[in-house]
Amino acid sequence: MVVEYEGTHFFGWQYQPAKRTVQGELQAALKKVIGENIKLVGAGRTDQGVHALGQVANFHTDSQLPLLSLKKGTNALVGDDLYVREIAVVPQDFHSRYSAKSKLYDYHLTLEPSPFRLRYSWYLKQMPDVTVMQRAIPLLCGKRDFKNFSVHNGTDNTVCNVHDISVIHDDTQIIIKIEGDRFLRKMVRGIVGFMVDLGRGRFATSDIPRFFDERTSGVNFAPPQGLFLTTVRY
Repeated sequence: MVVEYEGTHFFGWQYQPAKRTVQGELQAALKKVIGENIKLVGAGRTDQGVHALGQVANFHTDSQLPLLSLKKGTNALVGDDLYVREIAVVPQDFHSRYSAKSKLYDYHLTLEPSPFRLRYSWYLKQMPDVTVMQRAIPLLCGKRDFKNFSVHNGTDNTVCNVHDISVIHDDTQIIIKIEGDRFLRKMVRGIVGFMVDLGRGRFATSDIPRFFDERTSGVNFAPPQGLFLTTVRY
């Protein structure tokens, strides 16, 4: 399944008892449609308030219900802020998370306090130095330990490979695009927050190596509403 959702009123992707989550709502709908208890496996666990345009999930079923009926039935039972865009049969060994080659995220920042932009962007009162932000890109890409840019426990593998970062801007808007093989909890928001602080002068590019080499703190996490999971590549 390829699904999109507006994350404002979800407590993230992962199922939580007594809380509205994307996984929980989809599993409940699928159970009604096909009459089976479904375990939905997502490509990634987006946090509360984060959106998706191309989240991927898979499940196993014995149902012979036509795919179009399955899609329509599921969409009829979920809220208007959640939509199954595509559904297909895949090989038995397909795994939404472990089969993925990379994930792509977009983060939106705005300098214009339009109510429509505020809902889906991080509002900055002043334009950061985009040139400085772009200069930092090679230092933030590659296979590195991103523990200081994320929230994790001591047993997590914190080494990730960030394939590419780009910064696109005009007079009132900045979009930061990040692609990597995997991401830790809040890692994209940590990278974005750090890049914005670089552009504001809080950090210099010469500070970047110590965030990978030392146990340090100080990264500000960008707020969730500007983050979109756009694509999962296989």
